[in-house]
Amino acid sequence: MSTATNTLGAVSGKSGPEPHDVERRGCVSPALRAALLGACALAALCAPLQAEAGHDVFHIFTPVVEKGHWGFEALSTVQAGLPKHAGHDEDEEEAEHEEHGHTAVRAAHEFALHGAVTDFWMAKLALGIARAPGDSYAATTLALENVFRLTPRARGALDFAWFTSVSAGLESGASHAVEFGPVVSLDAGKVSIVLNPFFEKTFGENREEGIAFAYGWRATHEIADKLAVGVEGYGEVETIGNAPDAAEQVHRIGPVLYLGHMHGARRHAHGASPQHAGQSAGHGHHHGAGPHEGHEHEAHNQAGSNHAGDWHAEVGVLFGLTEATPDAALKINVGADF
Repeated sequence: MSTATNTLGAVSGKSGPEPHDVERRGCVSPALRAALLGACALAALCAPLQAEAGHDVFHIFTPVVEKGHWGFEALSTVQAGLPKHAGHDEDEEEAEHEEHGHTAVRAAHEFALHGAVTDFWMAKLALGIARAPGDSYAATTLALENVFRLTPRARGALDFAWFTSVSAGLESGASHAVEFGPVVSLDAGKVSIVLNPFFEKTFGENREEGIAFAYGWRATHEIADKLAVGVEGYGEVETIGNAPDAAEQVHRIGPVLYLGHMHGARRHAHGASPQHAGQSAGHGHHHGAGPHEGHEHEAHNQAGSNHAGDWHAEVGVLFGLTEATPDAALKINVGADF
C-alpha cells in the first residue's frame, strides 16, 4: 500500500461541483468506482496466496480518509550498494541473506489503485514487480491494503487510524503475510510528523516463525503551496522475539522532496478550510454548531470530486544505516487523483 501510501482528507467550507458537471467531465460514478474496487479486491483474495514478505518500495500511510477520493500511484525504488560479506562466495552470500530475510532487490515498482469507499475506510490494491541483480523483472506481490479511521475527524494536532493489509505472492515458494498496526500523525501548522509502526505475520506453506516489526516515519515542512521538504526513515526487525544483531537489521533514513498535492497531508485535504488547516483530518462533520456547518455538509458529499486533477510526487534518497542495508535507495513516487 503503502501502499499508502501505503496512500484522503476533511470537508471544505466551499461547495463542490454539481453532480452533472462531474459526469460531463467524464469522472467515474461512485457506484462504478465501488464496483471496480470490489472486483479488484475479490481478484486479490482469490489469487494464489504465496506472498513474498518484504518492503521493496517506500510509502507512508496517513490517517486521512476522504469518501469519494480515488487515485492511482506508481511507486519506484532503485537501490545501490547491496550488502556483501567478505569471505563468502556469491551463492553463500545469497543463501545467508535469504536466511535472514535480506533479499534486497536492485529495482522495484508498485502500481496501485486506491479509493475511500466510506468516510472511515480507504482501500488500496497494489501490484508489485521487482528485478534482482542479474535477473529480469518479475511480478512479486499483489496486496490489498486498508486504512480504517478509529475516531471522527480530529480537531487537534493528533490523529489516528488503523492499517491492515493482506499480501499475496506471484512467485512460487514464498509465504503470504498479514501486516497491521496504528497510523499516527501530529500536525503543527506547516510541520507534520507521521508514524507507521507495523507488525507483520507470515503464514502458509513457507511461513516464518514469530512476528516481524516494520516501521516507517516522515517529518515534513511545507515551504509553499505545492512544495515541501522532509526526512523519512524505514526499518525492519525480522523476528521480535529473536531479533538478529543490529548489524543484520535493515534501517535507512534520508531527505525527501514533495511536489504537488502532498499525499495524505491534512493541510491540503479538501475540507481543511484556511482557519482549520492543520487541525482537521479524515472525513466527517465537525461536532458542534457553527455558521458554516451546512456548507461543510455539502462539501462532505463533493470532496472526492474536488480531488480530480490533483497530483503529487515524492523524490528522495534513503541511506543505509547498517551492514545489511543497501548503501542508498532512490525513491520516486508519483500519483494522480481522478
